[in-house]
Amino acid sequence: MLVVACGERKETGLEKNTADGLVLDAYKHKDYPLLLSLADSLGKIGAISEVQSHYWSGYASDRMGKKRTAEYYWKKAESEVENFNNSEQVDYYAKAASHLANLLNLKGDYDGSLKEAINAAEKLEVLGCDTTTDYVNLLVFIGCGQARLPGMEETTKKSFERAYNKHLERISASPTESTYKGAIAGIVNMAYSCNATHQYQQALYWCDRYEELVHKYERLYSADEDYIDKQLARCSIYRATALVSLGQSQESYLAYLDFRNTKFSKSPEGIYDAGEYLIEAKQWKDAAVCFQRLDELVNKYRMEFSIENLETYYLKKYEANLKAGRKDSVYAISTFICDSLSVAIDRARADNAAELATIYNTEQNETRLAENKAKLMRERQIAAVVTIILIIGFFIVYALYKQKAAAKLHKAHNELKAAYDQLEETTSAKERIESELRIARHIQESMVPNEFPQRSDFDLYASMTAAKEVGGDLYDYLIIGDNLCFCVGDVSGKGVPAALFMAQVIRLFRAMVKRNYTPAKLATELNAELSEHNDDGMFITMFIGMVNLRTGKLDFCNAGHNPPILGNGNESRFLKMEPNAPIGLWEGLKYEGEVIDDIRGHLFFVYTDGLNEAENTKLEQFGDEQVLNVVKSASQLNPRDMVDTMKNEVNRHRNGADPNDDLTMLCLHVV
Repeated sequence: MLVVACGERKETGLEKNTADGLVLDAYKHKDYPLLLSLADSLGKIGAISEVQSHYWSGYASDRMGKKRTAEYYWKKAESEVENFNNSEQVDYYAKAASHLANLLNLKGDYDGSLKEAINAAEKLEVLGCDTTTDYVNLLVFIGCGQARLPGMEETTKKSFERAYNKHLERISASPTESTYKGAIAGIVNMAYSCNATHQYQQALYWCDRYEELVHKYERLYSADEDYIDKQLARCSIYRATALVSLGQSQESYLAYLDFRNTKFSKSPEGIYDAGEYLIEAKQWKDAAVCFQRLDELVNKYRMEFSIENLETYYLKKYEANLKAGRKDSVYAISTFICDSLSVAIDRARADNAAELATIYNTEQNETRLAENKAKLMRERQIAAVVTIILIIGFFIVYALYKQKAAAKLHKAHNELKAAYDQLEETTSAKERIESELRIARHIQESMVPNEFPQRSDFDLYASMTAAKEVGGDLYDYLIIGDNLCFCVGDVSGKGVPAALFMAQVIRLFRAMVKRNYTPAKLATELNAELSEHNDDGMFITMFIGMVNLRTGKLDFCNAGHNPPILGNGNESRFLKMEPNAPIGLWEGLKYEGEVIDDIRGHLFFVYTDGLNEAENTKLEQFGDEQVLNVVKSASQLNPRDMVDTMKNEVNRHRNGADPNDDLTMLCLHVV
């Protein structure tokens, strides 16, 4: 076994006029731009090692939010270790590996984080450096990575126990503030990881260890009141989250009260943590109140409108207000998210370009440094040559070599630049598209009702299955007196615009139904509202129905939508209807309504074109005839079973092909 001298570096007591002192002074004062500049300049002149230079460059970049650049520098730091007998190089190798594993874990690359942590921990064990903070942190990240893999619960538990015991050994050897806080930070990661991966019993176990350790620290360092209060608050909110997820509502509420009794719970961070818990507890109104102060947290940390922040913070605020029934707030937050999205995408594109440029310039500088070293070596060789013939011969060879090398270097430069340009464009486009689809799908799915009335006089069920490329399918219903009003629609276009158009249609539909409009009147008024200032040319095909639950009379209006089916065994048929135009295309249209005297005892089936146009791997469509055949054979089923049967038939037809459009179905049976 190779053993080197390793342990915690003493990062205090260095003179300010030393290279290390300058770096650590910038680190201590959190002056990260200065730290980055010092690490680069001192590394170039050899005042600090290349491993040390790359580590601090990565650390400063990470603190400045340049995650890609930080990952690049920390990987460079690992690769620059030339002598594992050198304790300083091993120390900075461990630091770089620990920070890199954490970065990969935070950005969701759990496989990469796990591999990084395992490789580094094994190397440090071989070197006998398995007692440092960075080594124990690697054990924690190994557990966090294993927790994300299926069937690894016992292995995760063993990894966390091993890391925890290592922390206790360090505390026993040296019970300082630093060793205690390192152990507490490790347990925070363990408890959070268990909650995030739904291992709630394990989360409670680590919350107990967490609380014990904080109280031990409190007995030794009681003056550190704010830190102790914050840790006890976090422990309580983690415990409350685990308990509510296990269905132990009373115990969860008591833990939440413990959290509320801390000073930290009154801070912007504490209020946000409370909001997250209240979402888990489905206490939507209280959660919405908490998220009213979200801007305080954003302003405190000067958060930019990034795609990640919109998803992490504002979508939760949107969900809480939506489930709390605060329609005005939901509309305002939706508008804010959409308005901020383009700014976030532009900022992400600019940040990616800047980081790529930094990495590219670093590679160029290293290339020039290597060329300078090679040039100096050649000049010394030339000085040693004494004969004119050898000198002339050397310059001839040198000139040819330089020309060829320059051509290769120029080609490599162009290829590298093209690769980075392509990567930047691809990354930005991918992030924008994924973010748009994620937000659009969330808006689309949250606006339609997912609970249906349990009544003796009628049975209703509907389903919407979103395709990969989100569109604007919708369905809705309201019961007004003896009348059941319902609709099914399909918005043109895809992504956020279609989802927001769909949300506007549902809002107008609900408002107009309450005015007791007939379906034809409702379609006419919808068209008037949606066609005005419709510069984007968006429209919706829509079926609107209103059935009297006592008489079975159905008033309806079809606006360019697929014809519904009136189910009655082998006599099931498509309805023949007035050819009204889709809603939103032209102003001034008056829509014609129609009537069926009595639909009692029959299934009434409405759907979007994602059903009849569903394609298999050979691009063959499901077709109207097949839709009608399924209704004929299943019309004696209740609405839920009817919809499920149709879904199964469509999936069988697709035979593994991805859905090419949203699929929405509504089925009604009036007794």
